Amino acid sequence: LAGELLRADFEDDPAIDSLQERWAEEYGFPFEGGNVVGRLQDVRGKFDLNSLINTSGERQPGPAAHFQRLVELVVAEDRDISVDAESVVDSVVDWLDANTQPDGIGGAEDGVYTSRTPPYRAGNFWFTTTSELLAVDNVTPELYSRLVPFLTALPPQSAPYGFNINTMLPPVLQTMDENLSAADASALLEVAPYETLEDFQEQSKNILPDDFWNPQGENRPQPPNLDVATDWFALTVIVSVGSTRLTMYSLLERNAADGRAIARLRSFDTP
Repeated sequence: LAGELLRADFEDDPAIDSLQERWAEEYGFPFEGGNVVGRLQDVRGKFDLNSLINTSGERQPGPAAHFQRLVELVVAEDRDISVDAESVVDSVVDWLDANTQPDGIGGAEDGVYTSRTPPYRAGNFWFTTTSELLAVDNVTPELYSRLVPFLTALPPQSAPYGFNINTMLPPVLQTMDENLSAADASALLEVAPYETLEDFQEQSKNILPDDFWNPQGENRPQPPNLDVATDWFALTVIVSVGSTRLTMYSLLERNAADGRAIARLRSFDTP
């Protein structure tokens, strides 16, 4: 059903994806003794953890700055979380890269993880699920629970994925400019759906600084690749039978040529 919804949406208008479309609705199907509930989410409205390094394993300054800003925003909202945002970024980059040298002062490689009980090694590989973040040094369970609504983990590719501004959450947009307030980010996203990127540029011209689209200075990260459509979706299906629940998570990629959805990852859980 999810595949048919995505194909129908693609055939209707492949140039735009928004929360006002049918694929974004929750679907439920009762049966004797239980029910099935399913929902799709556009994961390109979130921050991709795997964008922190390129396909050569090198740290990417722009995404690293955005991720650090996201951690800072979360910490500012919850004073009970005590972490250093820069150290969190360093540790996550180290978890991803293949080398054994700590990245920055807050980095962590095998020496940190093998001393734990039970011992384990750094992943040195891209994230397949966001829950792997819990194994990373400097990432507390409290921090993770606040971060996870804004995160995704997509298979690496040579060109960075774009953010869909039609499905983006305000804190994710805030990461793109350090002076963008929560109120202004919410105001920009409430206007969605945007039919074109130019529509968003026009709407944001009095909110985002002049150099947002053409940044000046070595300390200002390049703006992320923005879009008004997507090709990656997370499907969550919950089957309830009596007091038992089974949850299936699938990462779906929609083919840009014909709209066909392909399951790239799948996992099961019993909450």
